[in-house]
Amino acid sequence: MTGTPHVTDLVRSHMRHYLRAPFLAEDARRRYAMTITRAGRVVVEGGMTSATDWQLYDWLTREPVAQGHDGPAGMASALRTMYHADNLYTDVPIPEPPVPSIPRSLQRALEEWICNPLTADEDIAAVVDWPVATVREHR
Repeated sequence: MTGTPHVTDLVRSHMRHYLRAPFLAEDARRRYAMTITRAGRVVVEGGMTSATDWQLYDWLTREPVAQGHDGPAGMASALRTMYHADNLYTDVPIPEPPVPSIPRSLQRALEEWICNPLTADEDIAAVVDWPVATVREHR
C-alpha cells in the first residue's frame, strides 16, 4: 500500500496535533489580538475587583489601561471601545485535528489516554516519538 499512511503514523500524527493544539490556539489568539490592536482597539482582561471597583489590563502587555469606582455600568461603558480577551476563546477556535482517517471514537480514546493522570509521560513520548520533556511541556 504505497502512499497510504500506516495506522501508527495516523495515530502518532493525531496525538501530536492534540498535544500541540492548545499552543496553536494560544498563538492564533495572540495573532488575532494583535490584529485587533493594529485596528486601534485594545484587547483587555480584568473586571470587577469589588462591588464598585474595576480594573482592566492590556492582554498583550499586562499594563493597566482603565480603572474605575463606578461599578459594572462604568466598566461596561469602558469596554464599549475595547475588546475583552474572554472573547478570544470563542472568536478563535482551537484547531481541529487534521486526521480524518481516524474514527472519532479512536480520537476520543487517544485523547482520554493522553489526559489520564495515570498515563506516564514516558509512554506518550514513546508513541509520539518526542522527548519526555517535550511531552511534559505539552501536557
